[in-house]
Amino acid sequence: MLMSKSAYAKHRGVSRQTVYAWIEKGEVVLSGSKIDVDATDSLQNGNTHNASQPEEPVLEITWGKLWEAVKASDGKLPQPVTEEQIQHCVNLAARAIGYSVEYLEDNGIYLHDFDAEHYFQGGQLVQNADLAIDLLRKTLCYAADECPDEPGDWTQAEVESLSQWRRED
Repeated sequence: MLMSKSAYAKHRGVSRQTVYAWIEKGEVVLSGSKIDVDATDSLQNGNTHNASQPEEPVLEITWGKLWEAVKASDGKLPQPVTEEQIQHCVNLAARAIGYSVEYLEDNGIYLHDFDAEHYFQGGQLVQNADLAIDLLRKTLCYAADECPDEPGDWTQAEVESLSQWRRED
């Protein structure tokens, strides 16, 4: 049986962020962008995850409402400054949309899902991050247009990570 990441999170009684963490650790079997529940259960074979650990509060909203929340946050947050802050912001934004992210030499960023790969290179890390987040915003806008009423769950930090940064001109 295949499930979306959100459906699998509900099935297991955890947040979507926990599912993404399991994916990054190789503890989940994917078939395309869906989770193969039977194969994952076989893989974990006795591995237990404490679903009662405190987690970041989750906003259970639709893709359309997520896009509205992201736009409402535009221009309200300062641009991240340090490499750690920039990478954290890109990591959250990528996780929210279902992309994986890797950091390359010379300030490059590589985003990928199971259908496409995107490279951002040639500028400073903050410039490449801005471009990467712009791509993720466009993906979100498309998803919100195509399936505005499909539910999902996101954290406030993910909403903020997808928001356009306040420009200090």
